[in-house]
Amino acid sequence: MIAYDQSNQEVVYYMPENMSPEDSDMKSERGIGWVLAQGALFVFFFIAVLFGDSVSEVPGLVLVWTVGVIIAVGGAALSAWSVLLHGSRLSPFPFPVEGMQVIDTGPYRYMRHPMYSGIVLFTLGVGLAYGKPSVLLSSLTFLVFFVAKSGHEEDMMIKYMDGYREYRSSVPWRIIPFVV
Repeated sequence: MIAYDQSNQEVVYYMPENMSPEDSDMKSERGIGWVLAQGALFVFFFIAVLFGDSVSEVPGLVLVWTVGVIIAVGGAALSAWSVLLHGSRLSPFPFPVEGMQVIDTGPYRYMRHPMYSGIVLFTLGVGLAYGKPSVLLSSLTFLVFFVAKSGHEEDMMIKYMDGYREYRSSVPWRIIPFVV
């Protein structure tokens, strides 16, 4: 598949139609299953937000709501910043876009997958702000999912992206600094 970025330069994605026979194993590595599972998690999150029961008689709920909003806004900002750093080479697949360089600036100096961090923080903040345990569960589910997905993604980046192994060695935290 060939796409064009904002400067009308060609961006080539690793897709089955431009793979050589010796690269046929990349088809399964590309990760369509990861993308579908992530989409299902977002559906679960939105259903939990819209239809989940909230805890309404908890002391200090205003404080929890305020902290939740701050965490959600911070998470959204972190994800947006990460998306901007990727530019036209952003892909939902856990497989590097051809020609992609290691990003080691901004939040990528502290964690290897800040976009995932932002999503986890956003869903956690929304769960706190709405006081909905099912939304908080979706946040935990996203964290577990992104730990697994990022492991697969990093295997692909080490295999197909120059310099990623060194980057991974220099930035110890995958999603949440000092945790995972």
